[in-house]
Amino acid sequence: ARPTQSPVAPRPGDGDGTTPTWEASAQCIGRAARDGARPPLKLRPSGRNSSASTPPPEMSRSESSGSTSALGMSWLARPPSVASTASSSTIGSRKLLGQLARRKTQHSDLDSQVLELVTFTGCEHLKRASRLSQVLRRHANIFKDSTGSAATYELSVPVETIDAFISHNWSVPRHYKFLTLVCYFNFDQAVIVMAVLTVVLGIVTAVGWLPEVPNKSYPYDWGVCGRALWTPVFVVLLFYGRELPFAACSGPAVFLDKTCIHQEDKDIMKQSIERLGAFLSHSDRMLIVYSDVFLQKLWTVYEVAAFLSLHASDRMTVIPVICPAVFFMALLVGWVGSILILVLDVFFDSEILVHVFTTISYCFLLWSLRRWARDREAIGNRLQNFTVRRCICECEEDRPVVYRNIAALMRGTLPDIDLTDDDKALEAFDALVRTDLPLAFSSSLGKTFMPYKYIATIFASWAVPKMLDLLAGMPGGMPIRDTARWMLYYLPLALSIYPLALISTERMTSCFLHLRGWRELVWVLVGFLLLVALPTYFVVGVILAILWEKALESDIAMLLLAVIDIFLLLAAFFVFAEPCRRRRRSADADVAADIGDGAARAEAMAEAEVDVGAGAQLGNARDPSTEPLDRSTQPCTFTAHV
Repeated sequence: ARPTQSPVAPRPGDGDGTTPTWEASAQCIGRAARDGARPPLKLRPSGRNSSASTPPPEMSRSESSGSTSALGMSWLARPPSVASTASSSTIGSRKLLGQLARRKTQHSDLDSQVLELVTFTGCEHLKRASRLSQVLRRHANIFKDSTGSAATYELSVPVETIDAFISHNWSVPRHYKFLTLVCYFNFDQAVIVMAVLTVVLGIVTAVGWLPEVPNKSYPYDWGVCGRALWTPVFVVLLFYGRELPFAACSGPAVFLDKTCIHQEDKDIMKQSIERLGAFLSHSDRMLIVYSDVFLQKLWTVYEVAAFLSLHASDRMTVIPVICPAVFFMALLVGWVGSILILVLDVFFDSEILVHVFTTISYCFLLWSLRRWARDREAIGNRLQNFTVRRCICECEEDRPVVYRNIAALMRGTLPDIDLTDDDKALEAFDALVRTDLPLAFSSSLGKTFMPYKYIATIFASWAVPKMLDLLAGMPGGMPIRDTARWMLYYLPLALSIYPLALISTERMTSCFLHLRGWRELVWVLVGFLLLVALPTYFVVGVILAILWEKALESDIAMLLLAVIDIFLLLAAFFVFAEPCRRRRRSADADVAADIGDGAARAEAMAEAEVDVGAGAQLGNARDPSTEPLDRSTQPCTFTAHV
């Protein structure tokens, strides 16, 4: 952080007549932490045009993220402690605003303009939602174009609450949206049904009711139905689980602009668009189908503004459209590889084609992760440099309306701060997006390019069918002990070793993004071999392989194999589970934790008698938790973003 030298404005409330804005001193933060109140905020130096649209100063990614900047993912690191504390202090106002918006009666604490934006008072008939099965029908054909009619409006019905608000751009191809929606809404249901079908298939295979084929490299016959059917059945459940005749539920109630806003009746359309904030206030969560153009379109930015004004950021899920596409591509590659290995095991005794296919798959993986690392860095830059004034609006007549609505929502979110000037309110929204949206990204994606449940499913689609086909040898005399050692061998591969290797590969491919050409190729290949392939081979090909061979006769080897499996599964849990726990925390607990951390740091700064006197202008952030408290040589300066 760079300390800057310039005059600082007097503290608001000392008779100076100044208006508080976004920057606060350490003393103000310390007093607010001790008093349990929102910290008063300081003015920028006088002489600057207060009506100008100047976004708050931003920290460089290298300063705000520490060592993660070398990985090209610094924007996913938690924002500086003071910034997160100031941001979390607004969540209580957001919760209050959201609760008041859902009440039937008006409230004197809310401005009439804000109340009109976030309630359906006098027009309850506009509150509509569509069932997910209607949206996903025929591969989400509803997303083919934005043209609507009375028939599409009839796909929605009046509801009390909306389960999910779908925010998207019509320029994104519909197949990307379809894959994103089925992964988000249908995944858990498909996993449960597939687990039941796996148990049934395993029993039927072990009894010997399914076809078997000889295996030239194994003394017992193998089944074929597991590797041939498991992945296709799982994909069918993902795609069409809501449309199958035995489906007990048509899905949650979701908001989609094309079905919930009348596209032909101009009066209803105008009223619904004016109440877009009311749709968001009555939505339990928000799903953002993120693409490169999402933060460039003014109306989708307005949806983000309304939701962040009414709800905490942990109720927002951001899914880049590339992630579901990579997930299904990986399922396809794994299924084709399993069929290839099955054919080679039955008809040939050579594994050359298997090694060729595996090499091609690794090359595709490295290329995909390298591309995703650059995309992720671009997303971070776009978020950190976000300003609503750069957004594109197809109809420029809508721009003043959207600006006015965003400013009104910010005034409702921050009632204790003077935001009568719309320019300052828009600056507040810019800071809110830069702070909260990266947290939503981090919570949605976890520590890798996709959540752990998707990664584990990719590898399970290879390991589980193979374990099912192994059960076909039981009618031919395969001992239960042999079956157990196979299970103990494949279980950690799918749930721990390969996911951990994947996260290591992603970290490796995210380094040195400035390299191009042959230098980049050398780094990716050498780094993968030394940092990922060799350690993985040592664990799988040496330790587990030796124990697997001896486990057929040695009880100690079987016990060691089980202990290593437990250790590897716990390692995967501690690596991948932390973002999930943070995401499941309630908003109140999140606010309490952030405010508690901020209060502790503020007390430490106050005890250290940090000098914020004359000549210290508020600059970039320093985290007192990572530095010595004795800073007698330089005044401590930082920025507290709202």
